[in-house]
Amino acid sequence: MANPATATRFDTRLRYGAHVWLFTLVFSTFLAEALALGLILAWLWSRRFLRTPLDFFILLFLGLRLLAIATAISPATSMHALRKIPFILIYFPLAHVARHYGSNEIYKLLRTMVCASLMASFIGLVRVLLTPVWRLASTTSGATTLAMFLAVSFVVALTLVLRNELQPARAWLLGNMMLLLALAYTRCRAPWMATLLVSAFIARPLRRGLLVLAITALGMLLLVPGFGMRHAEILRWPPHLGDRPVIWKAGWELVQQRPLLGYGPESFALLFHSRHELKDKRIDAWHNFALQLLIESGMTGLTGFLALIAQAFLALHKGRSASALAGNAATALCAGLSTLLLAGLFGGLIGDPLLDMLLWGLLGMISGMAAQARK
Repeated sequence: MANPATATRFDTRLRYGAHVWLFTLVFSTFLAEALALGLILAWLWSRRFLRTPLDFFILLFLGLRLLAIATAISPATSMHALRKIPFILIYFPLAHVARHYGSNEIYKLLRTMVCASLMASFIGLVRVLLTPVWRLASTTSGATTLAMFLAVSFVVALTLVLRNELQPARAWLLGNMMLLLALAYTRCRAPWMATLLVSAFIARPLRRGLLVLAITALGMLLLVPGFGMRHAEILRWPPHLGDRPVIWKAGWELVQQRPLLGYGPESFALLFHSRHELKDKRIDAWHNFALQLLIESGMTGLTGFLALIAQAFLALHKGRSASALAGNAATALCAGLSTLLLAGLFGGLIGDPLLDMLLWGLLGMISGMAAQARK
């Protein structure tokens, strides 16, 4: 682990900037994007490019997204995606911080993210209780985006609590229950199911932890009006999976017509012609990140993304064997990334400003930790 005493002024500023960026992410996308650009420009200006294991795969995916824009059926429409692409580079400042400071700093970054989620949950729950709001949403995003952010924070916090990395444990467990309640009030099923699946796997070695999780989850079903009804519909899948079957069927038909390079980013409105079959006419996305990548970037884009994710999980596996400290950090990051990807199979991920940056930030921490473990 790098000694903080040897850190330069640049390292220190980048470190604090990463914490501020991660905390503001759930409250203001505009502010988080401004901070992200500041961190990226500072990293570029410093020319201190520390190599980490995922660098090549990140740059490859970025290049494939640019290729998808260049080969789009409507370049003018897909050009709008250029605004989001620079934020992929937030990966590099986070990787720099994680590589320089090591596992201890990763714990602090993850704790910052969880604290932001706790504050957002408290504000949202107060709003739900005092005003006639059906679904909890954050100050910067809709219910689904907030639900996915809370889900990632919950599994990360649960992992660290069960491994005694967050103290006092009882206080953090109470905070976790608030996160779970807020997640329930978003009334989003996919993030909830992904959370329970990953949490059950995390708590599997600790029977008591699994029992507490099960009791808490059942309590959520009783506390939140209409929550149990929405989740009971999953048992009658696919007819009660909302409009997703209609969207996915139309999307898959499009993939077969242009499988290699896809149609270009931001092309949903141009391509989807079955809106008359939808119950919710406001839908403007494919609700599955894998299908979205196939449609927008073709097999080349999806393959590049899957290669990046596979390399990330490989780095996490190697990081777990480096030391107990790094192993706990790797497990928490693995839980967070898995939850984000599982929920993304039924919702948005690529192209969502908040979740996009969260994904690249997590990958940056993973890559930096892996580079630290190689020393």
